[in-house]
Amino acid sequence: MMRLAAGLTASGIIGFLLLEALKILMVPVTAWFMGLLALALKIVLLAAGVAAALGMGVFVYRRSKKAQAEA
Repeated sequence: MMRLAAGLTASGIIGFLLLEALKILMVPVTAWFMGLLALALKIVLLAAGVAAALGMGVFVYRRSKKAQAEA
């Protein structure tokens, strides 16, 4: 019976220490992950803006060529 109690106590202590270590590590890891997400969002928005500008340029170019052909 004492072996079982000792095993449960050891696993409880190890689990507690692991939980405390994770609490300490999660703050910088979370900040790093949020930074990566912000960078990914910035890249996606930049790509969407470039795509929108190119699409608008093509649209205006075609419309002006069509207007010139009709005139």
